[in-house]
Formats: sequence, C-alpha cells, structure tokens
Amino acid sequence: MKTGTFYLELITPCFCGGAEPEKQAEIRAPSIRGQLRWWFRTLGGFKSLAPMPVRDQEAMIFGSTAGDEGKAGKLVVRVTSPRLASQTANANDLKAGMNTPLGYALFPLRPFGNSDAKRGHLKEGSSFYVSILWRGQPQLWEPIRALMAVWAHLGCLGFRGRRAFGATELKSPQVVLSDALSHFAATDNVKVCQVAIDNLNDWRSASAELLKWYRSWRHHGQMNQTSVWNDRRDRKKGGRWNPIPAAQQAQNRAQPGFKYARRDHNEGLDVQGTGAPSHDPENPAGRRGETYRPALGLPIIQFFSSGKPQVDWNERWDQAKAQRNRNYKGEGRFASPVLLRPHRDAAGKWHALVIFVEGHKWPTGKQVYLNGQPRNVSLDLYDAMKNDQRLKPFP
Repeated sequence: MKTGTFYLELITPCFCGGAEPEKQAEIRAPSIRGQLRWWFRTLGGFKSLAPMPVRDQEAMIFGSTAGDEGKAGKLVVRVTSPRLASQTANANDLKAGMNTPLGYALFPLRPFGNSDAKRGHLKEGSSFYVSILWRGQPQLWEPIRALMAVWAHLGCLGFRGRRAFGATELKSPQVVLSDALSHFAATDNVKVCQVAIDNLNDWRSASAELLKWYRSWRHHGQMNQTSVWNDRRDRKKGGRWNPIPAAQQAQNRAQPGFKYARRDHNEGLDVQGTGAPSHDPENPAGRRGETYRPALGLPIIQFFSSGKPQVDWNERWDQAKAQRNRNYKGEGRFASPVLLRPHRDAAGKWHALVIFVEGHKWPTGKQVYLNGQPRNVSLDLYDAMKNDQRLKPFP
C-alpha cells in the first residue's frame, strides 16, 4: 500500500457546509473524493490504463455500486487538520455588495426579507492535510498523486466553487500542473486560460477580474428603467421607476456578450406572449427560437423591468406535472462548463483562471425549456468566450 500526504491552503473563502451549512463549515473527505472522481472522469482516465474503458478504470479506483454486488475502491481519502475556525457570513459580511463583482457571484447570500442568508464558511488562509492511501497496483501511484495535484490546482470545495470560491493552493508536495496533466488520456477536455492582467495581488482582485470578465459575457444589463427606493414613501408605494441613463446603455451595449443576452431577453418576451419587436435596434444575435446563455448553466430566472411575470428556464419539462400543478416551473439543472478559479502559484503570483470544461459542454441538439416552451441552444456564445482576446493560455 502506498500513502502520501498533501498540505493545502484555502486561498479564497470556502462555504463548505456540513450537516448544518447555515452554522458550521467543515472539510470532509467524501467531498474531496467526489472532486477527484469528477476530474478523473473529465480528463478521460489515466493514459497508463488505456485501452481500459474510463468507466471500468473509475470503478476500479473509486469503487462501484453497479450490478448485483458493490465493489470497494482502492483509493482511500482522509482529511486531517488543525482545528479550523468556522464562521458564518453572508455577502455583506464579505464586502460583496449588490453592485460589486464579488456580489455578482454571491447573490444567493444576499440578505432578503427575514433571512440573513448566512452560511458557515472557512476564511482564506485556513489550511488542512489530505492523506491518500492507494491499495492498488504500485505503478499507478504516480498517476494517483497527479490526480490529487490536478484537483488542488484547478478544483474547488463547497458552495459557489465554480464562481471563484473554495479555491485551494497545493503547498506541498509541489507538483507542476502540466506534469500532473500529462498522466491523463483526454486533456483536451479541459482548456485552461487566464485573464491577461498582471497586477493581481490577492484573492479579491483575482476574483473581481474573473467576475467582471464573466459578467461582460453573461449579463444583459438594464436598458429601459430601474426601480429605486430613496425614502420610506417610495418603499411604501412599492418603489418608483427611473430611466436608465444613456451612458449606462452605451456601456451595456459595448460588452461582448450583449447581443447574445439580448436574444435571450427577446426569447423571454416571446414566451410571455407579448413578443419582441420585429425590428430590434439593439441587433440581437442569432434568430428567433434560438438561445445562448443556457449553455453557461441552468436554471435561469428572467425578470423584466416592464413588470411582466418572470420566465423560468430549465433543462426538462414534464407536461403531466404542469397540468397537475399550476406553479410548476420545470426542472433539471445543467452545471456550467465555465469555471472561474483564482490561482496562486508556488512563487506567490496570482492568476485569474478561466477553465472551459469541454468534456461537459452543452450537448449539440439538446433543447431548453422556457416556461415549458422548447428553444434551441447555440454554442456560439460559449465558443466566443473561449476565443476572447482578453484571455491567454495558462500556464
């Protein structure tokens, strides 16, 4: 049996809730094991085990419950650490207000109504050890260590892990990412880039640049009017509407993802029955019946400043359920294939990584459902993001 210990440090806050996520954060071995399994599958298994199918490789390493009898895996993961100080926090506690880049990522943790939206989290700088025990073939020990290193460099832990939180740094042993990736059969399934900015000095600056980049592709921006509350009288009346200034409209139009988000906005209007204008001066991308942002993750809830009811975008639609329940909104989730990942290298330099998981991108030909109405999904937005000139290869 081979054993090894990895020393890791959290470089961004980590919302790794356990049994009581609102109260206590904890790093659990099953969570890390699940991450390792995901990266193993995504990278197509080990080169040294080819031509064994990836499914069989995975069952041998991690175990399987398929068939009549379960089979234990040969990889054991254990977590040891100094006592980690769990705290509760929401977006406000982390200085992630509504109009900040970090607030864009932490919108589920904004206080609302009677809820303070707090969750247990571990602060950046918290450290822990992961011990792995390998009970399989000795010649697979180096690939197993490489798998652990890939996760430590590119993976995450906890809530909002795909959006810059729960990132780790591998303190020891130091393993170069490219060396670790060389053990896998399908490295083309993952494209690692970085935002081409050199003056990053901490997790906040790295995360902010990632989220500003992502929002420039993902966000439509308000183009008509916005609701404001300046005093108690406004709140009592339910707010009032102010027009969006021309300068802000121009700034929204200048974002590379605007024309794609505009098409999605119009698709939502069509589902409402009102229909988008036949001639839209904003020149949306594509054609009617085509959408873009579902390829970046589902579900999506779309709101309109005009006061029209919301539109819910989901992966699946069950007509029988819709007939039984008038509040049925659809179901199913699609995890975003675009990961935002702050990274600190062994020299202490910060990088803002954008990871495109080609192995898990939206399947060609699969539709999305807007309030039950099917729409085609284009990968043009996803492909344009990959070719953004603001990105460069990493490392």
